Amino acid sequence: MTIIITGKHLEIGESLKTHIETELTSIVSRYMGEILEAQVVVGKENHIFRTDISVHISKNFVVHCHGQDTDPYKSAINALEKLESRISRYKKRLNDRRRHRDHHDHAPMQAQQYVLHGENEDAGEDVPLIIAEMASEIPTLTVSEAVMKMDLADVTILMFRNAGNGQFNVVHRRTDGHVGWIDPTHPV
Repeated sequence: MTIIITGKHLEIGESLKTHIETELTSIVSRYMGEILEAQVVVGKENHIFRTDISVHISKNFVVHCHGQDTDPYKSAINALEKLESRISRYKKRLNDRRRHRDHHDHAPMQAQQYVLHGENEDAGEDVPLIIAEMASEIPTLTVSEAVMKMDLADVTILMFRNAGNGQFNVVHRRTDGHVGWIDPTHPV
């Protein structure tokens, strides 16, 4: 179990580190068991403290959340409360799914994920883009499970294989806050 707590634009005291580590371990062990890896970054910008938490609990279960306040302890508490809420909601949905229906687990597909950094585009030179290539998995999920996974990971878009029809689908967070679902198998 690795928990890394760092500061961004500030020095974090041992008291705050101990508080975050204790609470984080307590929350995750209450619902899921042990943490594989966790990273916590406490930063300060314009007199506002922001705590970002990323917890890797199991092979395909990563939870991201953040909290902010004018006090570093309160920003950490806000982030930890969001973490607990997301994990408990996930655990409840997981238990309900197991209890109410047969679920056939399908092996996730492997996919490549690319990150493009075009910071040097305006340099006036023919500078190539920096591309980072990472292996990623495309899970087989229902639409509600995909939305839940998107919320847990705190991402705006998620591609998945629909468990109902086997086709690739996408769920995304729209600008109005609602969730959009792209299913190319349904006619317009």
